[in-house]
Amino acid sequence: MNCPRCGRENDPSNQFCGRCGLEFAQVSTAPHDAADVMYCYRHPKEPTRLSCGRCGRPICTRCVVIGPAGPRCRECAKQNVPISARGVAHDVASSVRGIGRLGPFGIYYMIILGLMVLGFVRGCLWHPQQVPTPDQPPVEQGAPTNQRV
Repeated sequence: MNCPRCGRENDPSNQFCGRCGLEFAQVSTAPHDAADVMYCYRHPKEPTRLSCGRCGRPICTRCVVIGPAGPRCRECAKQNVPISARGVAHDVASSVRGIGRLGPFGIYYMIILGLMVLGFVRGCLWHPQQVPTPDQPPVEQGAPTNQRV
């Protein structure tokens, strides 16, 4: 028996190829029907049984892009999926839940970091000085106050 992947001649009693390790039980030995064979849309001389899971075009093993949703042609693999608000909310919620995995020292670190950012923002804010009104006399520096000595 010849291995369909690497072409090595193997003993007919073998279950696996001696060179590449292909399991012969997974390989279909039935003759191919002429109606079952398609040709790649980019390589017209390349026979294939694989098609794009999105648009259905036949693709060969050189053109296929394997993704999380299955085999895709190069054009379908380039198309981006629009971002949904629900997906963003899920990512934010999982990030917030991930803070609990940091343990107590990680949580303390996040609290300290938040307080530092709050102090930095508060320090950067403009604080207007007290402006005297026309009916009040201005306060002079070093003037005596009504304190008991």
